[in-house]
Amino acid sequence: MIIVIFRKLFVLFFLCFTEVFAQQSDNLIAIELGPTNFSIERPYTISVTVRNSEDRPDIRFPDIPGLLKKGISTSVTSPEADGKVTVSQVITQIYQAKAPGRYVVAPFTVSVGDNVARSEGAVLIVRPTAGASAPGSLSVTAAGPPPAGSAFLQLTSSKSQIYAGEGVALSLSFFIADNYPYALNFTALDRQIQQIANRIRPVNVWEENQNITELKPVAVSIGNRKFRQYRLYQAVFFPVAARPLAIPAVTLQLARPGNVAGAPAYVAFTSKPLTIDVRALPRSGGQVPVGRFQLEERLDRRRVPAGQSARFVFQIVGEGNIATLPAPVTLPDSSGTDIFPPEEQQLINRDGNRITGRKSFSYFIVPHRNGVVSLANRFQWVYFDPQLARYDTLRPGLSLRVGGTPDSTDVAAAVESDELLTGSGKGTNLAAKSIYAGLKTQDSQQQPIDWAGLIRLLASSLIAVMLVGVIFIIVKK
Repeated sequence: MIIVIFRKLFVLFFLCFTEVFAQQSDNLIAIELGPTNFSIERPYTISVTVRNSEDRPDIRFPDIPGLLKKGISTSVTSPEADGKVTVSQVITQIYQAKAPGRYVVAPFTVSVGDNVARSEGAVLIVRPTAGASAPGSLSVTAAGPPPAGSAFLQLTSSKSQIYAGEGVALSLSFFIADNYPYALNFTALDRQIQQIANRIRPVNVWEENQNITELKPVAVSIGNRKFRQYRLYQAVFFPVAARPLAIPAVTLQLARPGNVAGAPAYVAFTSKPLTIDVRALPRSGGQVPVGRFQLEERLDRRRVPAGQSARFVFQIVGEGNIATLPAPVTLPDSSGTDIFPPEEQQLINRDGNRITGRKSFSYFIVPHRNGVVSLANRFQWVYFDPQLARYDTLRPGLSLRVGGTPDSTDVAAAVESDELLTGSGKGTNLAAKSIYAGLKTQDSQQQPIDWAGLIRLLASSLIAVMLVGVIFIIVKK
């Protein structure tokens, strides 16, 4: 009898703590499916978020019948809290439907190490474009006719002339005609691509590599001839100096199966060299960010008593070298306001020929005098717009009132500012949302309930009471 009671207590103890730990476990992988009803010209996406990952994992995305895999884009989120930076990876597979219709995404799983995430799949409805018929295959017209022969290696750039600090995309692709008379096999491709990348990578540039992991053919049309395109390498470079980028010719070797004896013949394909002109910024007195940017800002409260702090978020959103964007310049004034060094977080989207994203700088501001602190007089961020060929400055439009007590107008303004910032990422990945969203509803006097700790305490107390009961029964007998 005592053994049976002890066995039941042990099982209860194990189940209680298993449930507690299961509640605390944090799945490091999340799958997000794109919209299921879309028009033929829009792509379909499946995104996988891997939290707490410094390196990009190799994700095997499912094949969807009726849809082509066009490529993979990556994003990186790196929020900083308490002096620690946590890097998470967002890998997105892009699909293109061949024709309008109904398609089924079967249930699938994604695994990274010992972590597994499962998706139940979806049913996709692809609508035709109004007034136009969808092509049966993806057709792309290249600039200029192909060189002599039915297979060639091509190195292309997105721009022929840029400013120092402006991004330019470089892509290496192998094209082979559908009617090419010989079979060709890629051999030692990883080693060859690494050697090619080291050769074409310019000096004094910042590189954002697209990290192509899947070698998938894409049907294209060049000069009314059908080809298959294999994209081998793609990256965006940001030159730091006003010197031309000279990209040399590179060679790729493919194996052509030989005769019955089995000795394959190797065929070499060589690209043409490229030169990209890099212009200096006009009247440049130092390093200035280059790109297309806009400011999103937020104050957690619009009015504070003298000596208390307010949190101000200066968020830069746009296209450019997001990883190297500097913090805004803090200007001195006579308002007696302390501004502490910011916490930084960033989100980088690597998609095709562009690098987009956002970078946030979160400041604590402590005013010491009653009055109005205009943040436009304390912060400014200068950048160069390459499309307009001119400098521009981002300045905050918010002001902080010091003294008195917050009224309904101040609270409403703070709520509106918070919603403006957190809602600006509409349509982006969930990881792009601000970590400060919802702070306006928090009360510093209220401590959050630690449900996991409370459950552990109750389970421990229950086990202790039951053990005391068992001991009491043993003693009585």
